[in-house]
Amino acid sequence: MKNSQTTLFTFHKIREQGEQGNEGAWRAFLDFYSPVFFRLLEIHGNIDGAEAPRILRKALEALTANGFERFRATSRQSEREFLGDIRCLLLEVALETAVNPAQAESAPSGIFETGKIAKLLEDLPLLHKEMLFFKLSGYHDDTLERVLRIAPRVAEKAFERLTAEYAPARNAERERCPWPVEWLAFLKQARAMKTDKCLSTHQFVRVHDGQVSWYDKEPVEKHVSACLHCLDSWTGIREVGYWRRAADPVSASRITGLLEVLPIEKAPAKKSFFARLCS
Repeated sequence: MKNSQTTLFTFHKIREQGEQGNEGAWRAFLDFYSPVFFRLLEIHGNIDGAEAPRILRKALEALTANGFERFRATSRQSEREFLGDIRCLLLEVALETAVNPAQAESAPSGIFETGKIAKLLEDLPLLHKEMLFFKLSGYHDDTLERVLRIAPRVAEKAFERLTAEYAPARNAERERCPWPVEWLAFLKQARAMKTDKCLSTHQFVRVHDGQVSWYDKEPVEKHVSACLHCLDSWTGIREVGYWRRAADPVSASRITGLLEVLPIEKAPAKKSFFARLCS
């Protein structure tokens, strides 16, 4: 059940009032979206337990620093674009902490070099590239089917490329990347490959939602298929949209703990009826 303070908030209201430091907006932000952030940290970064809130707090500090500068720069158009922007920041912060859990596999040297990944994805249909990308990031088939709404077996030929050093990604028992630090570093490198030909996440959302014609859709998909930067954005939009619906809620006490790091004005505590009588 959602906190009564957040039930009237929508994405647009959170976006507008969040940059003003409104406590209710930030409580709603954490209520709605921290479940998404925790799942992203768990899958991409192999980060959970007490470590996950610590990483998220650091990301929140970066998001709200200098008068909410990074928050103000996030998308205002749609919830998924907004979450896609924050996903990038969150995964960068996770990488900066250099977290490398003991249970992670030992990564072969250069496993996620951008050229090597581009070669791994070469000559595949876009859908198969998406599935391989999700596999490398740590997703299991059952979740992958729910994210893409199509059975992963259609890309079985593509999965056959996950041999040798990539085998742990194909056969992982836990839904998380076997090599989190290396994977997060690769994602950062892919984002740095942006050019003036790269497309906006708004275009990706419109294609995903079936809001464009085939004539307009084809060049977008062609570009995404050839660009690691845009493939990360394209798949990122899909995953934040899925976890926004599917992630388990976060407790009110955890949300209150996260609020403590934010530069917001806390509403004064309500006085009890007895205290009001005595004042």
